[in-house]
Amino acid sequence: MRRRSSLPVTFLVPTLAILLVLSMVPTLYAIVIALQNRELSSPGYSWVWFSNFADLFTDRRFLNAVWVSVKWEIVTVVATMVVAIGLGVLMFEAAGPRLRNFYCLLFIIPVLLPRVSAAFVWKFAYHPLYGIATYPYRLLTGGLIFDPLSKPATALFAVASVDVWQWGLFFAVIVLKLLETLPPQPIEAARLDHAKRWQIHAYVTLPMLKAPLISLMFVKMIESLRSFDLIYVMTRGGPGVATETLDMYAFSQGFIESGKVSYASAMAVLMMIATVITFTMLWKRVQA
Repeated sequence: MRRRSSLPVTFLVPTLAILLVLSMVPTLYAIVIALQNRELSSPGYSWVWFSNFADLFTDRRFLNAVWVSVKWEIVTVVATMVVAIGLGVLMFEAAGPRLRNFYCLLFIIPVLLPRVSAAFVWKFAYHPLYGIATYPYRLLTGGLIFDPLSKPATALFAVASVDVWQWGLFFAVIVLKLLETLPPQPIEAARLDHAKRWQIHAYVTLPMLKAPLISLMFVKMIESLRSFDLIYVMTRGGPGVATETLDMYAFSQGFIESGKVSYASAMAVLMMIATVITFTMLWKRVQA
């Protein structure tokens, strides 16, 4: 009888144990702190249990941060996927092999930039007097000044455009490579049936890529939750609280404004629970 090797267990158990400790210890510590009333200004604390969580639901700034975070997720994920699929299909249809390689190299560059560097570059590009992104507006209006980062109605979309610029172009390269891996027979059969190009992609190629496109969407959803540095550098949550997401508000309450570490931890715990529930429901719905 063939004996099972213990080598996989020998390598896997220590690695899994380290990953478990690294992920669970900070999580459990955040939960414990959220049940206390710790502040940076005082070493003492006491147990308040769910008082911090109850206070959050009467905090109008917290509710605004929840709404801003939801808008940020929807705008960045939807715009990124639209840009990625549109550009990927356009390159697949209109560009030859050499031109595709050139576009791929060009489109990968933005995502290679550090997020903070991209934020500073675009912050200057949106400058109302000297920015290249606001130059067309000044040219068309005879020199009127437009500052998208200082207006509550446009600030979130201006910052989101930088996120889409980085990830939409990168995902377009992935979509192009996915299209190139498809078998040519279904596409040729659709062309023989006189299907138009948009019909071929709408009814043949993109449905064949449903699983990888959904995976890309989930990756972007997770990445959009980690946009603290981009928003902080470009607007610091402003003007007012127009671009203040949940992670920014938690950071502000915990370390900038009032030093309420437990209150900030309660927000982090709620974010974690909401994220796990949302992603689980979406994943099950997609799998159904």
